Amino acid sequence: MCHPTHASPDANDLTESDRYRLLSSERRRITLDVLVGQEPPIELTELATGIAARENGAEAIDDEIVAYVACSLHHVHLPVIDEFGLIDYAPDANRIRSCPTRLDVRIEH
Repeated sequence: MCHPTHASPDANDLTESDRYRLLSSERRRITLDVLVGQEPPIELTELATGIAARENGAEAIDDEIVAYVACSLHHVHLPVIDEFGLIDYAPDANRIRSCPTRLDVRIEH
């Protein structure tokens, strides 16, 4: 069960621009889908492996692809998702300390 450390955003509080920024990246959409319902904490490498498998097929992933995905998550995508309050990302530990629920990621227009 996820236990966010800060209040989850209300989908109605997000502007259209916020929604676009959050969901404009396919990797962020996949990340949210992978994280939903996960039991935290989740290591960055574990998350990157799951995302790489979805993007490339499980048989096509290797350490180099996982490292590339992990780097992009760490520097770009996880900070954005954390900024919107859907996760609690600890970049110093490369760990996601809380994860979203289906209600957290339901972004309505």
